[in-house]
Amino acid sequence: MSATSATNLSASSVSSLPRAAFRSLAAILFIAVIVQVGLAGYGAFHAVHAADHKSISQKTINNAFNAHIALGYIIVLAMLLLLIVALVGRLGKGNVLWAVGIFLLGVLQAILGIASESTPALGPLHTINALAIFTTTGLLAHRSWAKGRTRPS
Repeated sequence: MSATSATNLSASSVSSLPRAAFRSLAAILFIAVIVQVGLAGYGAFHAVHAADHKSISQKTINNAFNAHIALGYIIVLAMLLLLIVALVGRLGKGNVLWAVGIFLLGVLQAILGIASESTPALGPLHTINALAIFTTTGLLAHRSWAKGRTRPS
């Protein structure tokens, strides 16, 4: 292998790193969102189960949702990381717009989650926004992996 082809090989490997990171982050985000939905279900049914056995406190309900809340913040940070990878990796306007949209949905989700505790009428918006996050992260993961398969290495 000549020095020129070795340089071209390493340059193409470096330029594909942000794309691979973006693709992996998109898939991880989608899986994390699925886990997040499961944790919300766990929190709700744990509270119902606890109420069957005794009068439950706010602490019991909060404890049931702790994992859901913690993962939610981790997901928003991962969304920010996805956006940073798209921008720094110069992955194109389309990927940047998807990442911006997903990050904004994540920030809105955190705000709705916090606000819904004092204004329960906002709770359905938190749930509906979760469906938007599920859909967009799933579509982005699919889109990223499908593009990765059609590009020559």
